[in-house]
Amino acid sequence: MRISSRKKEKVPEAIRFVLLVMILMIFAVVLSQSTEATMADSAEDSVEPTEVNPLLFFFILLIVCTVIGILAPLSGTGGAVVFTPVFMGFTSIDSYIIRTTGLVIAMSGALVAARPFLKKGIANIRLVLIGSVPYALFAVIGALLARYIKTNLGNASEAYIRGSLGIIVICVGCLFIFLGKRVEYPGVKNEDTSTQRSILSLPYYEASLGKVVDYKIIKVGIGLILFCGVGLISGLFGLGAGWALVPVFNMVMLAPLKVAATCSTVMTSIGSTAAVWPYIRGGGMFPLFAVPCMIGLIGGALIGSRIMVKVKSGFIRWIIIAVMMGAGVRLVIKAITML
Repeated sequence: MRISSRKKEKVPEAIRFVLLVMILMIFAVVLSQSTEATMADSAEDSVEPTEVNPLLFFFILLIVCTVIGILAPLSGTGGAVVFTPVFMGFTSIDSYIIRTTGLVIAMSGALVAARPFLKKGIANIRLVLIGSVPYALFAVIGALLARYIKTNLGNASEAYIRGSLGIIVICVGCLFIFLGKRVEYPGVKNEDTSTQRSILSLPYYEASLGKVVDYKIIKVGIGLILFCGVGLISGLFGLGAGWALVPVFNMVMLAPLKVAATCSTVMTSIGSTAAVWPYIRGGGMFPLFAVPCMIGLIGGALIGSRIMVKVKSGFIRWIIIAVMMGAGVRLVIKAITML
């Protein structure tokens, strides 16, 4: 009976995803035809839009983003944190469009992943609520700052954004290398004032242990300050935030790793949803680019999560780190040549 009930739960999810993909693909095909007609009438000197067929462009993006989506979960990173630097470093697409799409991808992926975590009660709602306020606020500030830079700095903004992102991506790669080992169940030995006064701890049932895990949260003030910085970077560069939120929750505030990952996912969905609106109002949403990227990354993430238990992710993690380092160096070089 349990097996049949699980199958019944999985089939509707799969059907909904397939229907969504079909609707988005039909929408993209219709859009590509109108886009092709518009591009034919345009007299701009841009090379990429006039020489690449929109349908071919759609399927190339779909394949590339599916590969990124498969590899990202296996390496323990989010799809947006790989997608944004790779496309900004190795393509000439407007960075504002890429960052908008990165936030849409982070938002969509997090919303899909957050549902089971909330349903099972693993995500700490108290932590999410208190952490989402500074994170989402500064993510919006970062998005508004991105729009201001684009509007007032002109062509130089591309160089500044790409160079800054390159430095940040290199730092993120170093973070993955030197701070890759996280503690699954960190214990709080010395309680500080914030720990004693805090009511943020929320015990949860751990199925793998067969018991309720009770834990304590420390350094709440430091965590909130770090959330502000992560939100600003996320909104300004369209990176998502799982790469930083999980270490803050797990290594600074000493939340269990599973709680840190689930809280990070829920917070990313909230912050990215808030930050994407200034980008959309600024004209950064380009459906022919965003639709295949979103389908590929979400579909790839679903595939990657299924094969995660069968594949040793250590080697793939190092591949992703190498790709991010290469993209970071490429971004810095590209920024220097654009100045």
